[in-house]
Amino acid sequence: MAFRFNFGNTAEDLEEKYNEKLTAENENRNNLKTAQEIKIQDITVANSAVTLQLSNGQTLDHVNADEVELATGRCQSEATCVAAQSDLVPNVYEGGLKIWECSVDLTEYLSSQQIALRGLRVLELGCGAGLPGIYAYKQGAAVDFQDYNEEVLKSVTIPNVHLNSNEEERKYMEERCHFYSGDWMSVQKLLEKQPECRYDLILTSETIYSTVSQGKLYSVMKALLKQEGNIM
Repeated sequence: MAFRFNFGNTAEDLEEKYNEKLTAENENRNNLKTAQEIKIQDITVANSAVTLQLSNGQTLDHVNADEVELATGRCQSEATCVAAQSDLVPNVYEGGLKIWECSVDLTEYLSSQQIALRGLRVLELGCGAGLPGIYAYKQGAAVDFQDYNEEVLKSVTIPNVHLNSNEEERKYMEERCHFYSGDWMSVQKLLEKQPECRYDLILTSETIYSTVSQGKLYSVMKALLKQEGNIM
């Protein structure tokens, strides 16, 4: 009997893995959600809010996801997710209505390290509730928010920015904040068309759960980050 290490790396195994990767990438391209900018209009102001207390004493408010009205049709993808008893459904609903722990951790890090954010251009990828981006916005940054799902931006992200803005800040929300829905690849193509498309800081937390998506996340970061910029 011939001896070999049981690594499974025969030529046939490698070819099979390569073909599986190509199939997954092709399926991913076919499932792209076209990018679009979501304008700040007809937003629903939350009836109640949950307050996040940061360790330095600052607070951020966010809508209670449990109270987001699914019946309006704005969050049908979450209904699909609930029906599947999952926090996400790939290429349908990417988990944006849930407050993920790492988004709170990233917000705490920005706050505790007193990172200078005023005047920076910031992009939050896979923003969901948008807490890290909103913190940067409150510190004087211009922030663009991206989420796969349009309904997440309309029902959660934009209302959250509104909750954390005073009357004067709300007058300039459309100048300092922009909101984009869609797949990372299509969002990258959309943003690259803009005259000023690069960012000083890119924020993201708990946005990657599939190896198939790693390439697109790396690509959008590389394309949109300034040469001297940072990613957190």
